Amino acid sequence: THAITTLQTGGFVERDEDGFIRLTDVGREVAERTYEKHCFFTEMLIEAGVDQETAEADACRMEHAISDASGEKWGAFVRSLDL
Repeated sequence: THAITTLQTGGFVERDEDGFIRLTDVGREVAERTYEKHCFFTEMLIEAGVDQETAEADACRMEHAISDASGEKWGAFVRSLDL
């Protein structure tokens, strides 16, 4: 409940009259950006030879540690390498 309260305070989720929790538009945008970073890091780690389970676990930590701006720049850089 602490995490949900924090997300509500931040405007990322809302609770309806029946108690169901839903993402706000802002929450959905943040979740989508975070998922994109997760997929990117997972893919890059697997390409580097990391096993899938470890890549998923590491990507889960990395997606929250890097800013959106740095994630976008890193992704653009990697795509420019045309691997």
